[in-house]
Amino acid sequence: MKTLKSIFIILVVMLFICPRQISAENPTENTTIDGLCQEFEYELITTQKIYENNYNLLRREILEANHLLRKYSGKRKKKFRNALNKKFELEDTFRKNKQMYDVSMIEIRYRKGIDLIKLLYEKILGLEHHFTGMQVYQNVSTLSNPNTYPEFRKAKEMLNQKKHRKFALEMPNLLQSNPFMSATFTLISSFLSNDSKNEKQRDFDEIACVLDFTVRMNGDLNTIRHEVEFLKKANENLKLECERLFEEYTKVVGYLVPLETCRTQDDWENLYEKINAFVGEMQGDGMEEMEGGMEPVPPMFLENSKDHINLEFATRRVSDFIIKYSDFTNRGVQYYQKFDNIISSYENESTCQEVIPRQFSELKFDIKSTIEKFNNTYNLPEIQGSRLKDLMFGLVQR
Repeated sequence: MKTLKSIFIILVVMLFICPRQISAENPTENTTIDGLCQEFEYELITTQKIYENNYNLLRREILEANHLLRKYSGKRKKKFRNALNKKFELEDTFRKNKQMYDVSMIEIRYRKGIDLIKLLYEKILGLEHHFTGMQVYQNVSTLSNPNTYPEFRKAKEMLNQKKHRKFALEMPNLLQSNPFMSATFTLISSFLSNDSKNEKQRDFDEIACVLDFTVRMNGDLNTIRHEVEFLKKANENLKLECERLFEEYTKVVGYLVPLETCRTQDDWENLYEKINAFVGEMQGDGMEEMEGGMEPVPPMFLENSKDHINLEFATRRVSDFIIKYSDFTNRGVQYYQKFDNIISSYENESTCQEVIPRQFSELKFDIKSTIEKFNNTYNLPEIQGSRLKDLMFGLVQR
């Protein structure tokens, strides 16, 4: 029996140490979802193998004990009692092996949940920096206001110089800030001036492209501006939700430091120490020291314990957040594809190329680069697949 206990202790140590050493032994980097899944799957499979080895060993020992019980039944009471005690100890060890396995599996899943939260939070922060760096609002304001175009300002100045002429009008200050009223007033003033027909035509030709572009694109450009602001706000809300998730997730193991603080102060080691302590309390050492030696503790049904349920519920919340993140990035791609269609719809772009300011090209570049970023950096199709979901529930295919 001492030999069996020694084997059991060694196997239990392997059960808990092996998953922690996998990251160092396994060359797979977990900086990507695919890499994280590979590491995740590797840890779960390794833990299962250790449990199955324990299971098979103990099953053989129990079968041998049953054989001895049948052999000594009604014949040798002392040997029968010894065989019966051995069977009871083996059955208790068998149950503890299953309990150790359950604790190890939920711990692996819980730790991988933290890795997923960290990865998604970095993606969300990347999007936040991207939205902040974009000049959409400024570019749209410039592009949709004809008063920002040199050709249009020149035409206005020329008309202001002709105010002394017959039919010259003064635009009220109230309307000066309205770009379209200003454009309309400038256009009407050019028609009402005493200039010759050729001069009027020349003035009109010079501002034609400005008026055509601003009138055609104003509504669409403002749609882009408002919807980019909507996406930016949605990303901010997703960031707050991720921070709340981390708070609720780590509170289970007694870690109360906010995500942003943990990240900026690189406090992950303290978090993992909290996890180790929490799991240690869950598992115990499998034995209770009593007078006269080490005796088995009555089996605990860890699957139904409060701590186990809390860890299980926490991992499910991570799965729910993954769905929300995926929905947001998919919506972001759709929005920017629509923006690309809008910005490419100006049919007179080639004719008015010299008049359209550089902000239009910058806006087109921002939109295309954002589509690329969403597709290649922020949109993570791997997290939507069944593989990661199965792993989060502790299911692996071997």
